[in-house]
Amino acid sequence: MSTVQEISQAIDHLDVRDQMRLLHDLPAHLKIQPDDVAWLKAAEPAFEFWNNPEDAIYDEL
Repeated sequence: MSTVQEISQAIDHLDVRDQMRLLHDLPAHLKIQPDDVAWLKAAEPAFEFWNNPEDAIYDEL
């Protein structure tokens, strides 16, 4: 088993609160610049247009 698989399984076993804390801390562990994270957050509302029942079939692609 690869390290990535082990990490993925460990995350699956975390409770929701710990997963949220990990999500908050993960960019620092991955050496993602704070500006890049901010740009990703700023772009999220643009995808709300696609969050509708008519396009739900494409969510599984």
